[in-house]
Amino acid sequence: MPENNQSNSSRRQKPQHPSLYDTGGRMMPRDKEVEEAVLGALMLEKDAYTTVCDILKPESFYEPAHQRIYEAIQSLGAAQKPIDMLTVVEQLRLNNTLDEVGGPVVISELTSRVASGAHVEFHARIVAQ
Repeated sequence: MPENNQSNSSRRQKPQHPSLYDTGGRMMPRDKEVEEAVLGALMLEKDAYTTVCDILKPESFYEPAHQRIYEAIQSLGAAQKPIDMLTVVEQLRLNNTLDEVGGPVVISELTSRVASGAHVEFHARIVAQ
């Protein structure tokens, strides 16, 4: 009889902790603030993008707005353009996603929450997980 319980449990393919997943099957964010810190640091620190570009993809971010912001940063980085609050806002405008992310105010808030980008690589690895 215990074998039936084991075989039934092995047939289940649900996550052990369903509360960690959203309705689309994506893992819920572990820390929204870490995502915000990474994005803010990328706009404040000159070389931060080169540090994390091999670690992060837009899909690494849980928040759709954060994905759009990172896409804009990625576009600027690929074009070897400066990455800062103004250039990111302009890139979002060009991508027609500025309103989707909450406008220039949201970008400004991201940069004002970060004192330093000193730990951007560490935080990027958390987001990537």
